[in-house]
Amino acid sequence: MHWIESALLVALFLSLLLVVVLQIVVRNIGALSLSLSWGPDFTSTAVFWIMLLGAMIAVREQGHIRVDFMDRFLPPHWSRPVSIVANICAGCVCLVIARYSIEFVWLEYTANTVGIEGIPLWLLVSIFPFAFFVMGIRFALSIFLRTEEE
Repeated sequence: MHWIESALLVALFLSLLLVVVLQIVVRNIGALSLSLSWGPDFTSTAVFWIMLLGAMIAVREQGHIRVDFMDRFLPPHWSRPVSIVANICAGCVCLVIARYSIEFVWLEYTANTVGIEGIPLWLLVSIFPFAFFVMGIRFALSIFLRTEEE
């Protein structure tokens, strides 16, 4: 299952790179002055998808950026309680963001906003509630699951 996420990230990144390079080449073809009208929308959407898919993977692998300076100053027996509090806070923040991003997606759905080349915008931004919900659940689960480093 992990290879699917990696393949999706690689495919998104390569398509992003291709569109950006293509847009630069097309704009600089002498007198033609062409551009890809959907290029900027695609690149910003692809960046959001890459960022949020990467964040979900980082939380799953516990490779996300953590504030671990407390581990250096507190006694070892405080490590687990501090980790639990940090994961509860991070999970709550993710779930609050997921809740408000659901509202955002709903507003885009009801407004019937069009995104890239006729694709409904609500579909393109649906990664936000999904990703933050998954990260919130993963933070919550990490409270109950011990890792090798603990």
